[in-house]
Amino acid sequence: MQVLQEQDSESNKTGISAGQTKDSDSKELSVSDLIATLKNFKIEEQELLRERDKLQKTQNELKNQAITEIDEKRQSLKGLKSEIIFLQNKCNELEQALGIMSY
Repeated sequence: MQVLQEQDSESNKTGISAGQTKDSDSKELSVSDLIATLKNFKIEEQELLRERDKLQKTQNELKNQAITEIDEKRQSLKGLKSEIIFLQNKCNELEQALGIMSY
């Protein structure tokens, strides 16, 4: 809104300084300014939409990467827990075979 007011103000200054009548030429300039502003907004909107889509794609890729790493870590932890249980059992068997009491 402020851009339009500034552009309209500039249009009025230009029209008056060039010796043009305020009524007829300022209306044409205002319409031109409105059209230019609308075109600029559409261009900016398209750029922002592209940027948003790019960021959403990046977010999805990073999310998928995080899910993959979580699954890998989960499997690694599961494997380590199984290995620890296996080693504890072997230690217990060896202690029993040697007659050692563990606490």
